[in-house]
Amino acid sequence: MLENLFIRKLSGKLLLLTILFVMMAEVLIFIPSAAMFRQTWLKERAEQAGLLTLAIEGVPNYEGGEMLSSQFMHSTDVSMVAQKRGGMSQLVLGMPPPPGGKIILADLRAERRLPLFRDSFRDFFGSGKAYIRILSEPTVDGVDALEVLVPQSALKAAMLDYSKRVLLWSLAISLLTGLMIYAALARIIARPIRKLVRGLAVFRKDPRKRAGMSMGTEKPILRRDEIGQLEREFRDMKSAIRTALKQQERLATLGMAMTKINHDLRNVLTSAQLISDRLASDPDERIKGMGERLVRSVDRGVKLCEATLSFSQSAQEKPELRLIPLAKLIDEAAADSMDEEGKVQFVNAVPRILTVVADPDHSYRIFHNLFRNAVQAMQTSDRQILKVEAKGKDGKACITVTDTGSGIPDSVRTDMFKAFTTGAHKGGTGLGLTISRELARAQGGNLSLETTGAEGTVFVVSLPLYLQEGN
Repeated sequence: MLENLFIRKLSGKLLLLTILFVMMAEVLIFIPSAAMFRQTWLKERAEQAGLLTLAIEGVPNYEGGEMLSSQFMHSTDVSMVAQKRGGMSQLVLGMPPPPGGKIILADLRAERRLPLFRDSFRDFFGSGKAYIRILSEPTVDGVDALEVLVPQSALKAAMLDYSKRVLLWSLAISLLTGLMIYAALARIIARPIRKLVRGLAVFRKDPRKRAGMSMGTEKPILRRDEIGQLEREFRDMKSAIRTALKQQERLATLGMAMTKINHDLRNVLTSAQLISDRLASDPDERIKGMGERLVRSVDRGVKLCEATLSFSQSAQEKPELRLIPLAKLIDEAAADSMDEEGKVQFVNAVPRILTVVADPDHSYRIFHNLFRNAVQAMQTSDRQILKVEAKGKDGKACITVTDTGSGIPDSVRTDMFKAFTTGAHKGGTGLGLTISRELARAQGGNLSLETTGAEGTVFVVSLPLYLQEGN
């Protein structure tokens, strides 16, 4: 099939491109080299003709000179050799060309370092019917110049033969270079990419399975180039996806568990709700207050189960906004938190007249989570002070919750608002801060960490501020 053709693969394209680029470089090199070959070929004919002239003058008999001349003309394709004296040409051997023939002058006495490419193209692509008249330095005293006549067809044939040899060598060099580059790049690039493709295919089929390796036994990636970075990013991506899948499984398990708990808890709390209703209607104000508080606690218990179930199902809780005296809500959340976790010095510096527009249950859960975490963080501290302050800013009530605990560790700080990443204390689920931030944002506010360290931790909660007309 076409998909399996070598030419359609990255390796095949790499090999063909390498051969193509080497051939293009050879073509660019061939043009000046062909011009140099033409000039050298003409020089050799002129030099051999000069040596022949000396030899002929040194041979005493005519028959020897005739034999030497005939052998020279046959070997070099020279048609005529003449010497110029006083502006006249004296024939040494051969015969002049027929009248009307085209003569191309090549004066080698004015030597060029880089011959004209135009002359090479003319002789290579010409008809070959002209003659080339070569003028060179004489080899005999008293002679102005040595004149050699060669047919253009002989030069063209020599250049064609030279081109064929260069072409064969270029093909051999390009193939060898291409194979070497292909082998090197296939090992450095193509093979690691194929390995990544296979790993991606295996991972796509079963993201939870570690292919052929137990956890923690993967080989370290030593490459520091882009391929190594790609392999490290791929490994990190797989690890992140597996972690996300585990979290989804935990959320699904949590949702199932909370469904069962919510079903059974409603039955259990029914009797408690009846008792709390009776207590809330008692004429004794103290017992009545305790009953009302118990009613709210029971209601919050039921809503907490439903909210946790909604969170596990990725459902968004819709807050029921109403006017809330913030200081009173904070007092209640702090009292419940300290009853559960232990007593600390609590300072509520929130103005009593400060009112926010928020959901009472959602806001209670936000501060209840923050206060419980703060009390737990101060268990080993010498100073155990929990302070809450608030001020209005840009239509929001900014509430700061400050404790004197030992601070949040760096390992937890970056992911502290992600599900299941905190909960360091015994029995913690790692959902408190995650749910609290979502509840704050759902009401139009936010929850953020301002500072943390050995002196303590400061969280900031913002909620919509109730602005009376005229303020």
